[in-house]
Amino acid sequence: MNIRLAQSKDTEFICHLLKQMGYSQPLRLIEEQFQRLSKDSNAITLVAADDLNVYGVLSLYFIPQIALKGDFAKICYLYVDENMRSKGVGHLLVQEAERLARERGCDRMELHSGLQRPLAHQFYLREGYVEAPKYFRKALN
Repeated sequence: MNIRLAQSKDTEFICHLLKQMGYSQPLRLIEEQFQRLSKDSNAITLVAADDLNVYGVLSLYFIPQIALKGDFAKICYLYVDENMRSKGVGHLLVQEAERLARERGCDRMELHSGLQRPLAHQFYLREGYVEAPKYFRKALN
């Protein structure tokens, strides 16, 4: 298994992983969003894959900061196939994302993980992330 940039041929696997996590979307939407993100220089989608399957996906976004020199990187999505969890797949994806963020000059990584995902919280704590309790959002629909 290796970590590489996602390719359009991976969208069906990505769609399957998203369904496992409760994001049941049509493949066409995933393909459209993948193409959109592929054109954005601040977006990177990584996959953990072998020659036959994709076992995990990480969507990373670089966000410029107006008041500081370095950007920061946000893990927007991290999903590992339910049959491959606790086997190092997520760790490899996060390591590569952090390497790319350092290479880009980022001074920190951030992510949001819903309250309904306590096992994910344990994973992020093991990876060296700390809980930052204030998070605000507003729906725009």
